[in-house]
Amino acid sequence: GINAEYGVRENPEVPLSLLQFHLDKFQNIFPVLANIIDEIRTNEHMKGCKILELLHEQSACGIPFVKDLMSELLQSCHSVFYQQLSAWVLHGQVKDFFGEFFIRDVPPTDVDGTPYENEGGLFAKYEINADMVPSYINPRVIQVIHFIGSSVHIFGAKKHSTNPLQKDDEDYFVELLEGIQRKDKFCTIEFERVIEIMRGKVAQHLYSLMMNEGKLLETLELFKDFFLLGRGELFLAFIDSADNMMKHSLGKKSSDSDINRLFLKSYTQLGFSNEDHVEKFRLKFASSLSKPKSPEKLPSKWNDLTLAYDVQWPLHVLFTEDVMCEYNKIFMGLLKLSRCQIALQTAWSVCTRSGYKFDADLLNLRSNVAYLIDQLQYYLHVDVLETNYTVLLKEIKETKDFEAIKKAHNKFLGEIQAWSFLSEESDSSMSSVSQLIDSVIVLGFQTASKFNETAESEFKEVPSVKKLEILYEQAVLIMVALLESSAARQHNSLMNQLLLRVDYNGFFSTKRHQKKERLRQAGLQGGTIKQSTH
Repeated sequence: GINAEYGVRENPEVPLSLLQFHLDKFQNIFPVLANIIDEIRTNEHMKGCKILELLHEQSACGIPFVKDLMSELLQSCHSVFYQQLSAWVLHGQVKDFFGEFFIRDVPPTDVDGTPYENEGGLFAKYEINADMVPSYINPRVIQVIHFIGSSVHIFGAKKHSTNPLQKDDEDYFVELLEGIQRKDKFCTIEFERVIEIMRGKVAQHLYSLMMNEGKLLETLELFKDFFLLGRGELFLAFIDSADNMMKHSLGKKSSDSDINRLFLKSYTQLGFSNEDHVEKFRLKFASSLSKPKSPEKLPSKWNDLTLAYDVQWPLHVLFTEDVMCEYNKIFMGLLKLSRCQIALQTAWSVCTRSGYKFDADLLNLRSNVAYLIDQLQYYLHVDVLETNYTVLLKEIKETKDFEAIKKAHNKFLGEIQAWSFLSEESDSSMSSVSQLIDSVIVLGFQTASKFNETAESEFKEVPSVKKLEILYEQAVLIMVALLESSAARQHNSLMNQLLLRVDYNGFFSTKRHQKKERLRQAGLQGGTIKQSTH
């Protein structure tokens, strides 16, 4: 092409056939280039990584000359891509003023959506811009790139922190990026290999940061003690001291301060030495997390009580807002069950101390409901919480990779949510068990209220003892039937364990089968009588 240009300049009368001869090999490439230029000019969104995608599509051509030229153009454009990628994976920064990269900065906002500045970019968020993701890069690799840069950003988010990356690691990353940049063509396999090496290094560094500066194991122990009610004696004392206050309508500001004062008082009275631990937690009333009130119940502040924790850098990466919301759902369910257990125990205390002779049916009902609540408590704290917590600690100690920690922690929360049955948002196939357990807890509160009918109740109207007995038997028999059916299908150890706790001697299952047999016999007799009348 250049030789033809020089020839025309030297001899303006060069014949057209000679030009055609010199440009013959370009006849296939000119239309392709013209289409690319037109697409970029006419489409205002055609920029950055979208141009890479366009060139990649054009390089999939059966004409060798066109394919080689498109690959060469693509590799040239990749030089800009590698510059943006280097800024992101080496420094956790997005140097993209025109929205051309597939990672973009999302500034933090207030509740009303107003952006604001924050110290060190601690809570700055970066997200993947799906429109800019080239199709020839695996989505999993894009997620890994996002993780690498976000982690490096976290390393440098605090002024007292070390450099984003160790000098040796940074030099190694630069060497890897320069190596793939020197390639004649973009190699997907080589690119993925380099990104995975970087991920491993960053994940190890983030793991070290979490364990040493973040004190992850100590924080998890605190979460177990408070969110998962591991300190049972603390919450026993707190529920006992706060119950009367909760039954009265309080202004929100005074409620938060009063309830936290009672919580701290309960903590200190039990002789716990480290007040720094309890001061990291704060009880709050947040109705947005509570379930809709049942129509037979009066509003109760217990239903809205949540627990907040001051998450510090760098643990905010693991304990996100969504994760803290999940912890609160578990906390609210466990607290409700504990309140029911304490209410039934208090009812027995009233019975033994008052000298009043209560109805035998009521005493028997209290004993039955208390048994089931006690079994649920044991199942939750031993079979579900303690078992899964032990597995979580084991997995954390056996790895040096932050992503493995995050995966193990998410699995930990998921297992608790699924097998605690304290939230109707658990496994949809077992939501009926959740509803039945909730109804048993309500029956427990109603039964306990029968022992002190002069006190202020959470319920508009409490059914008779006979009605409560019927409701309790129905709930337990249906629950046992569901657990037997699900345990037979799923062969889950926790399902079998709950069934064993509730029906360890086969009392309820035997009673259910006897009831089914009576109904069958009654149906047969009814059919015989009907035939005889005809």
